[in-house]
Amino acid sequence: MSFCVQIDRPRISDSSFTSLGLGVFDGYHIGHQSIGNKVEALLTFNPHPALVLKKKEQIPCLSSLDELRELFENTYCLTFTEELSKLSAEDFLNKVILEQTPAKKIVVGYDFKFGFNRQGDAQLLIAWGQRHNIDIEIVDEVFLDGKAVHSSLIRQNLQQGEFSKAQRLLGHPYLIRGTVIKGEGRGGSLGFPTANMLVPSNKCLPQNGVYKGFVRINDIEQKAMIYIGSKPTFNGLSQSIEVHILDFSKNIYDQTLSVYMTGWIRDQKKFDTKQALVAQITDDIRLAYD
Repeated sequence: MSFCVQIDRPRISDSSFTSLGLGVFDGYHIGHQSIGNKVEALLTFNPHPALVLKKKEQIPCLSSLDELRELFENTYCLTFTEELSKLSAEDFLNKVILEQTPAKKIVVGYDFKFGFNRQGDAQLLIAWGQRHNIDIEIVDEVFLDGKAVHSSLIRQNLQQGEFSKAQRLLGHPYLIRGTVIKGEGRGGSLGFPTANMLVPSNKCLPQNGVYKGFVRINDIEQKAMIYIGSKPTFNGLSQSIEVHILDFSKNIYDQTLSVYMTGWIRDQKKFDTKQALVAQITDDIRLAYD
């Protein structure tokens, strides 16, 4: 059993943090932030335990590990396997947390379960912490507008066109990281060159449409317009992600791009002419940034 960490990151046992948040952190929403705000490091699990245990066939991913590390830098990942799932709750705490981390304080959510058959709960964790001089803090469930904040609700809002609701639950712009690939070059011919993005197939994408946001290139934020859709004006069928970076003309092919989506502008629409499309894009940018 080993931690899955980036090559440029020290082993978790060699790190100097003393407080650690445990959980399956997907999206780093305001519920997760109630844990993250109390600790120096997070430990998450990948793949999602529900997938490994075959409780679900697929789970659209709100945040990849790289995206999560962009939202909370000091994040570590424990590879979740069937072997790991068979550890008892006590063995998980002793062999993973006690032996492999320097944590003197553990913070978890109210519903955190661990160990074989999810036998470990808050009470077991507190008792274990007392025996090993490790402070345990249990964070209460977080509500917004009378609803409990869960990743499943955010996925639902994103996929059903409720972007503003999803963003409020996230507590930050929705982040998409992907590789810039060559497209058809049509955006440039229209006067609005775009970066076409390749993202993991399990990434949870918002409903098709036009969004505003920004990208971060070399630690500099650049305003951007984001299009997610199938290009109906040009009889396109497959879904694509295109990013028009305002006042930007550098070649960024093959680079990893972080796109932060901050607001919905309009639904996907088919236009009768290229001129009509150009006029609409101009209006979209004006609406977003004027």
